[in-house]
Amino acid sequence: MVPSFFAIVAILACAFGFVEANPHRKSCVIKSGQSKEIDDAPAILHAFKECGQHGRVLFEPQTYYVNSVMNVSWLKDVDIEIHGTLEWSTDIMYWLNNSMEVGYQNQSTAFIIGGDNVRINGFGTGTFNGNGDDWYKWIRQQKNTSNYPGRPHALTLSHLTNSAIHGLRFLRSQMWTMSVIHSHNVVLDSIFVNNTGNSAQSSNTDGADTIYSSHIVFNNWTVYNGDDSISLKANSTDITISNCKLSNGLGIAIGSIGQYKDQFETIERVSINNIDYENTLHAFYVKTWTDDQNGYPPNGGGGGLGCTSIWRRSDESEGNGTSRGRLCSFAMHAIFWGPGVGNCTNSQFQIKNVAIKNLSGTTQSTRVASLQCSAVAPCTNITIADVDLHLANSTEANSYLCGNVMSPAGFMCTGDVCVGGSATGEC
Repeated sequence: MVPSFFAIVAILACAFGFVEANPHRKSCVIKSGQSKEIDDAPAILHAFKECGQHGRVLFEPQTYYVNSVMNVSWLKDVDIEIHGTLEWSTDIMYWLNNSMEVGYQNQSTAFIIGGDNVRINGFGTGTFNGNGDDWYKWIRQQKNTSNYPGRPHALTLSHLTNSAIHGLRFLRSQMWTMSVIHSHNVVLDSIFVNNTGNSAQSSNTDGADTIYSSHIVFNNWTVYNGDDSISLKANSTDITISNCKLSNGLGIAIGSIGQYKDQFETIERVSINNIDYENTLHAFYVKTWTDDQNGYPPNGGGGGLGCTSIWRRSDESEGNGTSRGRLCSFAMHAIFWGPGVGNCTNSQFQIKNVAIKNLSGTTQSTRVASLQCSAVAPCTNITIADVDLHLANSTEANSYLCGNVMSPAGFMCTGDVCVGGSATGEC
């Protein structure tokens, strides 16, 4: 009998989180050069080459200065202990010219980890410091402040299988904090992300993004950022997000998706439970591209095919009834680029079989949901039930704005949705 996904997760969690690394394995202890002028990346890569298969790699409680790209995509049955801090250099021109391809949306990264049966433990103190303040200031001086070519993700898990990462901290990531691509059966537990800029507001600093990946568990994450807290993109299936605190961002994003013309993509079997939101724009939202192709990724596209289905959430609290700031429980909208470009109701990407239950807390909007669905592929089998959202003055949030929603369950549409590129769902 093949073990269930949840059995696999339990096995991985026990194997990683609560069992000491084998002290009898070949171990490589990495020494820091203890200077920003000394690139520690070669020493780190050497340790992985020596001990990255059936061994143990240990970072001491020191600061390691990373001034060049690192790719360790061939790991196998390895314990990685991170007791110190990896700090990335602020040589923006180097990273723009040397960051490595992720394999989606023309995105790139500073660090790739891949392989099978990889166990990483940060013990709650192991830190990746992206020195993002320099990036946040620089990007705001450019015409394109979003997916600037060559701007790297802090970490990419690529072709990683049957693995677990526990207790890492990410501070001021250069762009997206973590991209998970072509990876399967991975537990990401007790991760802390703070991409709050000290001298400039951060932009496009997602906490994590999944792409072409399955059976991924996000458990006990804390995310402070100004963009998507966690985002599920193309062909993300069997994803669990639980016991997380998400602050000062856009919430959980499904998408964006449908960006590649005539390509079929899907997001299915997603479970989201016990999430505490504070000052987030949405609790979650779905972003699909229109059927009109305008430009190419990463900052253009459209015309994709596919569906999002079988998506459940339950036992959710929004700040335990005391969340602050704008908090929108659910939004669906199309993406288009340029003034007046694109038809926001012509997407062939369909949203169906979605159940949202047990939403509670405070909000700054009377709107519970804004569903801007496609006229070509309407939203079907959408359930929203057991909602207890109030404004600070105790006024109940009871507005449901709908466009092309077929046979809603658990709620009644109270008005027409705003058609356009509104990020909030408001007119």
